[in-house]
Amino acid sequence: MNMKRIVTVISVVLLRLMLAVWVGGAALFVITSVAEQTNPEFDSVTRDQLATVRFPLYYLFGAITLTMALVGGAIASFVASGCLRKRMRVAMLLTVLSAGLAVVDYVWIYQPLQKLIIPPGQARTQEFITLHERSRHINEVHVTLALVASVLAAIPPSDASSRSCGSGIPI
Repeated sequence: MNMKRIVTVISVVLLRLMLAVWVGGAALFVITSVAEQTNPEFDSVTRDQLATVRFPLYYLFGAITLTMALVGGAIASFVASGCLRKRMRVAMLLTVLSAGLAVVDYVWIYQPLQKLIIPPGQARTQEFITLHERSRHINEVHVTLALVASVLAAIPPSDASSRSCGSGIPI
């Protein structure tokens, strides 16, 4: 196996793995967050405290996984060839858009939202409700973009002897 092939395989695996890890992690985060927020045994102070603990970890995890996916995607976009290169470039573009939306969410929505629940137990203002809805919508879009990029990156490349861009020998 030549060096270009090794680099291609590693970069594509990194892109595929990190996108799948991010989408799965985000889904698990949403499931557990909804369970915590709707659990009648938790009062509003506890719910706010849980949010101040878990959301910074959510954004950190997203930053790490999306950055690693971007690295893998960037390398794959340059070293892969043929149809694989084209798909890696599209997956990379979708990952860039997803990561960009995550940054927008963190800077302009999450940080002001976080300030509205410190100290914990405060009444939910209209500003809180608006920011929360914006965060929910932007997260739906950016995680969906990551999911589409993940699926696109996971399609195996075609055999080098084939002219089609369909499935074939997995990388």
